[in-house]
Amino acid sequence: MAEARLLVVDDEPNIVELLETSLCYAGFDVQTASTGREAVAAISERSPDLVLLDIMLPDIEGLEVVRLLRSTGSRIPVLLLTARDGTDDKIAALTLGADDYVTKPFSLNEVLARIRALLRRTAVDERAPRETPRLRPPRVV
Repeated sequence: MAEARLLVVDDEPNIVELLETSLCYAGFDVQTASTGREAVAAISERSPDLVLLDIMLPDIEGLEVVRLLRSTGSRIPVLLLTARDGTDDKIAALTLGADDYVTKPFSLNEVLARIRALLRRTAVDERAPRETPRLRPPRVV
């Protein structure tokens, strides 16, 4: 049985492959997405226990995905993995509702430790019904 269901969202195939392989080996059930729209659909359909999310995605920025998730009242933990390392970026992400922020390049062991820490802090009673957020991507005008 998997330790938790994770959604990895990044548009860089090498990072997705590294994270998917490593996290599966560490005992997680991993699903991947490469765009913000795919992330929104995967969150709505699968309700992961945690989302690892890049900020810079080709369609919907990762921060918009966080905003959409939090607007539904969802408390699914979000760990941002991003090349943006500015203090203003970190403050904006955490203010919008991200739970943690790791900059690229990253240590895989640190990411694993942060995932497990977030999962410990957000553990839900197994008897409680799982939340399934219904997200809708923003309209393109």
